[in-house]
Amino acid sequence: MKGPAKFEWMDLGLIGYDEAFAIQTALHQRCKESEGLGTILFQENFHVITFGRWACVENLLVSRETLQQRGVTLRSVSRGGDVTYHGPGQLVISPIFKLREMELGVHQYVRLLEQVVINLLATYGINGNRVDGASGVWLGDKKIAAVGIAVKSGITQHGVAINVCPDLSYFDFIVPCGLRNRGVTSMQAQGAGVVGLQPIRDLFLCEFSTVFEVEFEKDQLFFERTEPCYVK
Repeated sequence: MKGPAKFEWMDLGLIGYDEAFAIQTALHQRCKESEGLGTILFQENFHVITFGRWACVENLLVSRETLQQRGVTLRSVSRGGDVTYHGPGQLVISPIFKLREMELGVHQYVRLLEQVVINLLATYGINGNRVDGASGVWLGDKKIAAVGIAVKSGITQHGVAINVCPDLSYFDFIVPCGLRNRGVTSMQAQGAGVVGLQPIRDLFLCEFSTVFEVEFEKDQLFFERTEPCYVK
């Protein structure tokens, strides 16, 4: 892979989805106007359920009143896929770069992004895999990382959400990714112990660098993560 001339990363910490997406949009525009510039954007969101471009309203299993009572917002987004949940204890990662400069097609990009997560999980003794016909990283019939991307003007948006240690009960509000008879899991539920999001972020950067054959020339740390997982 050719790779951009410069790759940066930013960690927004715990942030509202709308605010984080505004930052992602600004970075996307900056990438559009620049040569050889890519960014990995990390975030952790307050409770939100997002509907992708192919989402079915039937995959929301509770009323909007119930969601409001639980502090969950609803958003329609530009990524592919169906419905998913984001919340504390989940690391959301959005690579933003020009696919052409990386000499990648969309399908190849998604497979490599999944491979980064598979390699990361292996560090914790978790054997992630792929499922035919379904994106993301799985453990049997349970998804541990969801992948949903968008490509606008040849530049990637959105990305992957890794369930590190979220409250999995929030996934009961939806049919995750529109796939019935399948479930979700987390690194913590698979015996990884109490893992903070910062080590997962750093491992992701390391594996991304290896899999995509890029170097990070500048680290921009917006928020130093020191908190443990939310779910004990």
